[in-house]
Order: sequence, then C-alpha cells, then structure tokens
Amino acid sequence: MSGFRLALINPNTDAGHTASMAGVIEEVLPADARVSPLEVARGPRSIESALDGTIAAAEVVRTVQDHGAYDAYLIACFSDPGLHAVRELTSAPVVGIGEAAYRAAAMVARRFAVITTLRRGIADLEDAIDAAGLTRRCAGVLALEIPVARQGSEFPQTTERIVELGRVAMSELGAGALVLACGGMADVATVVGETVGIPATNGVAIGALTAYGLWRSGLRTSKRGAYAPPEPIPYDGMPAAAPLVAP
Repeated sequence: MSGFRLALINPNTDAGHTASMAGVIEEVLPADARVSPLEVARGPRSIESALDGTIAAAEVVRTVQDHGAYDAYLIACFSDPGLHAVRELTSAPVVGIGEAAYRAAAMVARRFAVITTLRRGIADLEDAIDAAGLTRRCAGVLALEIPVARQGSEFPQTTERIVELGRVAMSELGAGALVLACGGMADVATVVGETVGIPATNGVAIGALTAYGLWRSGLRTSKRGAYAPPEPIPYDGMPAAAPLVAP
C-alpha cells in the first residue's frame, strides 16, 4: 500500500504557518506520501476566540467540500474546528492536532502541561481536555500572552518564553510532558522538548502520523451512529453539504 494522500487544512488564512506545518509533516511521513495544504479562502488570519473558531469551522467544511476526497485529513488548529462535521462528510480518517497532541502526551507521561497563546483560551482548552477524558492527567494550562501570529521559529523570543514556561510546568507543576497548543508552534516543538528536557508535542507531526496509521491499518471513519452522513435536510440560501466520494 503506497501513495498516501493527506489533506492538511489550516483553518486560518496564515499561509506562512500552513507552509511551516507542511514542512514538519513531510519530515515524518513516508517518502511516497503526498501532503496537500488546503488553505481556507476567507476567515480569521489567526484563531484566538470562540467567534474566530466558529467562523473557521464553517470554512473548514467549505474547503473540504471544494477540494474533493483524500485518503485522510488533518485539521491543523488546536481547537480542532469542524472536526466532527468533516467526519460526517467522509469515511477517510480525520484527525485534529489538538486531539492528537493530548493523547500522545498522555502516552509518554503520567502528567502533562499545556502551553497556549492567550489567557482567554484557557477555558476552552480545559473543556477540550475534559472532553478527551484527560483532566486528571493535565498538570495545568499556561498562557504565553503572545498571539498566534507571533508563533514559530521566526520568532525566537516567543520560543524562549515557551521554554521558560515549560521549565515552570516541569519544576513547579510536575509535568512530565508538554503540549504546545498552537499549530504555529509546530516547528519549535523539538527544540523546546530538547531544551526543557521533557517530551513536547504540538500535534502536527503526531496528528499526520496518526492519520497515516489509521489509513495504513485499514481503519476508516464509521458511517454508523454519530458520524453517519448528514441528514438530507434542505438548506435555504446555500447548497447543503454532501458527503465526499472515497478516492
């Protein structure tokens, strides 16, 4: 089995972060895999609030519909906008980087801490951790107070601050692993982990590998129960979303 085709969906419109995440993924997937970055055509440049995430989720669905079917999909924003909706549209594996990062961190440490961008996002992250059943495994959520737009290897001062908070999480909160809660942090996860001295995951690399692993092992999104195709309900003023045809 070869020729894996992964759709990388960045729910915001920051092309720089999209390219950076694609590079991270290409380093970990097999040589014959193909990563197709699917940028949303409109919406927030970065996602910092519930409003941003709600608007982005609709654009994720629109983007998936506009680009046809792939072997798997990776939704590359830490709030995983549109994740469950896209799973209704396809039988292909669909992975969110937030979901992937939390589960990976819980497999390599008994306690993990989350480092996020702005303090206002802590409540939503705590809800996501609770929904994943990992609240007791989370040592805490720490905020940089540095926005999404200033994340990545081109902002070394941000990386220094991530390292600083990582050391706090390890020494004061007892964290054995870190979750870097922004897709823009993908290309600094390795250096953060090496510098702090505990595993650090962002969800982009492990999310892509999870999607590949599901596909490679023959697991597909169930079309029974919650992820069954959408009900055939008429939409007014816009076309209804239709399930994708598997490649």
